[in-house]
Amino acid sequence: MPLSFLSLVNVSRSQGMSGNRVGGPLDHLRAERLLALLDSDRARTYLGLEGPQVERLRQIVLATEKANVKARAEIEVREIELREALRADKPNHDEILKRVQGISDLRGEMMKHNVEAILAAKTVLSPEQQKKILFLIESRDQGGFAGEERRGLRAKPVPRPDVPPQPIPLHPGEPPVQ
Repeated sequence: MPLSFLSLVNVSRSQGMSGNRVGGPLDHLRAERLLALLDSDRARTYLGLEGPQVERLRQIVLATEKANVKARAEIEVREIELREALRADKPNHDEILKRVQGISDLRGEMMKHNVEAILAAKTVLSPEQQKKILFLIESRDQGGFAGEERRGLRAKPVPRPDVPPQPIPLHPGEPPVQ
């Protein structure tokens, strides 16, 4: 039993349960953020996006998001099946490896869908728009635009010019480090 438990822990870790890989659980948040950008008049103006570009980008994001949801569901089912196969007293080595390969193939397909979406979006956007949208997405990944809260995503606090930032002392009674 302890060997089976350790195997399950290692399998779940090796399969990237951290959530920050391509095709991972956080991809739907990135899709939401991109859709939020497409819905924002401010972002569309900044990017210089026109109606047909917005619609094509929306189609790309939605199609990719749907494909990823389906693939993630299938991966989860196969991971359950793998876990159950590993619980056997004498697991079938070839069956286990076949199941692992199937999960790996699905992850590869998800990655392929995501890369194809990026390539499709690059055909819709000019090089300047690509740079700007990457900046906006990275800004959102780090907390968002100053002063804008949308769909539950918090914006970074905007430093007030009239109040200089105060360093925090490490120990009470010590002067702040400059």
